[in-house]
Amino acid sequence: MKASLRLLSLLPLFLPGLALAQEAAWADTLRAAVKKETRSIARSINKLETGADVLRGVISPMGEGDPIRWSQGLPGVTTGADGSSAMYVRGGNIGNNLLSLDGVPIYGYSHILGLTTAVPASVTESVSLTKGGFDGRYGNFTAAHLNIITRDSATDRVHAEGTLNTFLAGANVEAPLGRDKSLIASARVSPIGLEYKAFSSFLPARLSAFQDFRAGVGDIYGKFNWTIDSRSSLSASTLLSLDQYGFTTGEGSRDALGWDNEIAILKYHRILNRTEMDAQAYVNRYGSMQRQEKNYHGADNILSLNSRMLEAALSADFSPRQYSVWKLDYGFKTRYSRFAMGPAGAHTGKGVMLVSSYAQATRDIPEKLHLQAVLRGNYYWNLSDGMMNLRPDASLSFKWNLTKSFAMEGSADYVHQYYHTLEGLPLGWSTDVIVPSGRTAPPEFALQGNLGFNLALGRHSASLGGYYKRMGNLVYYKYAQSMFTDAFAGWERSVDIGFGNSFGGEFLYEYLGRELYFRTTYTLSKTDREGFATLCDGGKFHARFDRRHILNVQGRWKGFSMAMTLQSGHWENGAPLTYQIHIPGLETDAEYYEGINNFQMPTVFRLDLGYELAFHTGRIEHTVNLGVCNVTNHFNPFMLYFDTRTESWKEIALLPIMPNFSWRVEF
Repeated sequence: MKASLRLLSLLPLFLPGLALAQEAAWADTLRAAVKKETRSIARSINKLETGADVLRGVISPMGEGDPIRWSQGLPGVTTGADGSSAMYVRGGNIGNNLLSLDGVPIYGYSHILGLTTAVPASVTESVSLTKGGFDGRYGNFTAAHLNIITRDSATDRVHAEGTLNTFLAGANVEAPLGRDKSLIASARVSPIGLEYKAFSSFLPARLSAFQDFRAGVGDIYGKFNWTIDSRSSLSASTLLSLDQYGFTTGEGSRDALGWDNEIAILKYHRILNRTEMDAQAYVNRYGSMQRQEKNYHGADNILSLNSRMLEAALSADFSPRQYSVWKLDYGFKTRYSRFAMGPAGAHTGKGVMLVSSYAQATRDIPEKLHLQAVLRGNYYWNLSDGMMNLRPDASLSFKWNLTKSFAMEGSADYVHQYYHTLEGLPLGWSTDVIVPSGRTAPPEFALQGNLGFNLALGRHSASLGGYYKRMGNLVYYKYAQSMFTDAFAGWERSVDIGFGNSFGGEFLYEYLGRELYFRTTYTLSKTDREGFATLCDGGKFHARFDRRHILNVQGRWKGFSMAMTLQSGHWENGAPLTYQIHIPGLETDAEYYEGINNFQMPTVFRLDLGYELAFHTGRIEHTVNLGVCNVTNHFNPFMLYFDTRTESWKEIALLPIMPNFSWRVEF
């Protein structure tokens, strides 16, 4: 590179500190309700599940954890850039994951430029990450499913919470509405725009690249529950999330980006004579916007990109109330979606239809064997270009208890995905573009298998396993670094289709003591891409964020906590080369990076320390987190970008050494 600059990304520079939380206290000093929840956490090679109180203690720049931060510390998961919410699971791309709220996809899940998720911790009941042996009712993904389940209010009095941390301030209210109805409402808003104005003057040298920062960030969640009678119930919920940012990076250079997601869900549960039925309908709207106004060599240029998606779905799932040997679940889901991308972002075309039905058979021999088989049929119809597709999904998983404390686990999956995510820069923000399968970009698929062992001895538990995955019809957008251009409206002409391979080993060890909790995870993996006609002549190259070694260590003793992550550097699929640009009124040469594996980012290392203090003042319960993030002040590169003023390449890094503070009150 012609130049390299340790330029911190804008958030840590003008805020008083990045948050440091801690892994949940699995100790006898916790409240009884918390102990019951944390000690019933599910642990297996393919699926890991945890509760809300555990999430709040996970390392996070927000001062309390969230589902993405929890997932990033698990085996088989590769984080993207340090500090972002990107997640790559067993070799898949970031868009190959399904992140859902009560089973409904969240397409704009990140908040605060990728530092957290849009779902408040105060309304979360549990979170699970499934990497294999997938459930029949969920489809249209090929890597992993992160499922967030929200709480149903069970209180007989009004309960309220208030939260305040570096980046968000929020309130949550839970109230009964008579004997059979209840309501949960939550709202959060970010003061980062005001914080920027207050703190930017203290760091003028570092902030010289970012001026006039503006932000509008917040979310609203509501859920209404109605127990109609002893056999039926109804719930209605909604999530509204918004992120908007604007700043200048020099004279005549202005940038803006943002995304939003609005979801409305209606669920009905009914106990029939022989089965239980869960019916659900939802409407999901997602949009993202990016805009640049640049003055390059004296010429003014305006580049913009808008992306929209509107999805409506209806589903029903049936489960038997009584069965003898095999349990048979079945159901269907029908969804209709419309997509839009380009400078205007207006919906065009006729949309797409995706209809799925499944059957899931489960066999349980207590303390001996668990066996599950899933078969799902997917019918996909792109109404715009006429492409029709009928393909099956299948999953098989088992757990065999060889002894009381030692078990073997395994799974095999063959799955398809009909929506593609065209990744841009910076990664980890919800500014990637979602497009449907069609004649140009056929449905992606993945064939994977894994085998491993679990051991549980008293306070010790461990798991060790290996996996192999073959991925097909992967979409590579060749001009991700210049995704802002008007030419994106014809994205079909700029994608290449290829394959991927990934294999590796995953290890997890946990110790649960009376006052000490310790966990370490290690992932050894190799992921590549091949068969892309215009990339590397169809040969193999490293996948994005292919990190060979990932080591995470977390521990807590009484109120003190620590977390460490060590991750191999990854290859950038591009390095600066000279190319000719053609902008109206301007013909010139500039440096741009293109090519494969021409620059390797350095190793990521981060050490965080923290302390949690809990106390009461009357009927009010306080929880305060204090800590220091990135104690060693290690420079963890976030991404490369081209500076048009200096005509050179620069590096952006997240998470310098910063203190943090978060405060939660409950009454």
